[in-house]
Amino acid sequence: MFFFKKKVQESTPKKVPPPPFDSANLDVLISYVETYSGVNLVPKKDILKQRFVMFCEQRSIYSFTALLEKLKADSSLRQDFINLVTVNETYFMRETIQLEDSIEFLKNRGGNGRILSAPCASGEEVYSLAMIAKESNVPSHSLQIIGIDINSEAIQKAKLGLFSERSLHKLDANQKSPYFSQTTNGYNIKTSQFCQIEFQVCNIFDGEFLRFSPFDVIFSRNMMIYFDEEYKRQTVERFHRLLKPSGRLYAGHADLVPTTALFKKQSKGDLHTTKKFNPKS
Repeated sequence: MFFFKKKVQESTPKKVPPPPFDSANLDVLISYVETYSGVNLVPKKDILKQRFVMFCEQRSIYSFTALLEKLKADSSLRQDFINLVTVNETYFMRETIQLEDSIEFLKNRGGNGRILSAPCASGEEVYSLAMIAKESNVPSHSLQIIGIDINSEAIQKAKLGLFSERSLHKLDANQKSPYFSQTTNGYNIKTSQFCQIEFQVCNIFDGEFLRFSPFDVIFSRNMMIYFDEEYKRQTVERFHRLLKPSGRLYAGHADLVPTTALFKKQSKGDLHTTKKFNPKS
């Protein structure tokens, strides 16, 4: 006779529900973001609050206080959070008159030059400048364009060089054909025919930013609209330090650049040009 032991059903451990989220210190978190990036989130804090909560809960963080501590200690987490709060919406040949004017300005100075695009978002502005330079017969070896952005996902996309139909909506067929290869996923830009192009993740309020060699032209369009007056002032001062004598700063029409003796506004578009500049300052 055989006897079989009755199998004891194992009890599954009960899932412990996560603690309720503590949303105290939201204002401190928003202040931290502004100190780090210049971006003023106060007008949108009620809209962004739930996004911040979701960001935390996906990472098993259950208070803004804990998030703040982790942001200060973990650069990878901080980058993910900055990517969440920064906007990167642009397209090719945006405000073309400024792009063309900057290339003409460099041609009048002999064609050699360095251009900074800050922020460059996903690269459309940088590539638009390169396209215009090529069509204007600027020798590719004489021009360098550097695009920087605080958002690492935007920089990754810029380096990849794959764009949607929406990004190219201002280009006609004659402009698309020489510079893009159409694929099932979008349009791949042909970078080999352009001048020297470089993309970097960079925060303009970080000390590393001021280590760039001087530029002839700086584009900073639609970034200062997210800054308060103090951070706008800091921005134009830092740009001034990186401009060569008589260099130019092109700002967006909505940026409301603060009045400063460092720049003189010109009649064409939102062009600003340096007056007297001491490179050693």
